[in-house]
Amino acid sequence: MERDDDVKKERKQRSVWPKVLDLILRCWHIGTSSMLFGGIVWAVPFARLSGWHNLSIASGCAMIILNIFRSRHWPYQGRGAVAALHICLLWLVHIRQDLMVPLVVTVLIVGVAGSHMPGNLRHWSFVHGWRID
Repeated sequence: MERDDDVKKERKQRSVWPKVLDLILRCWHIGTSSMLFGGIVWAVPFARLSGWHNLSIASGCAMIILNIFRSRHWPYQGRGAVAALHICLLWLVHIRQDLMVPLVVTVLIVGVAGSHMPGNLRHWSFVHGWRID
């Protein structure tokens, strides 16, 4: 019980700005990625999508940096593992362009599932074997 009280106190003392920045970055990433996704599904030439491609990569990298800044445990938690899977699937798009649409749909599903999975799974540490916030 004492540990729960300490965690609640720590959460109350945290700054709101990282959460606001995370929201802004997520909106940026969803917006740019949705434009890229739509272009891929509708077979728009990549030359016309390269700007959205670069913005999607930049916003994704910014989110990764912010998450690592917010928690040094992020890379080996459930949320970091899902992000790594997300990125690996995206690299497959570059290797197997014949599977581009099914792969980007899978990437979308993994991203949505990773963002909405329960906190106990998102914050689960594969190194420690328990939830770490």
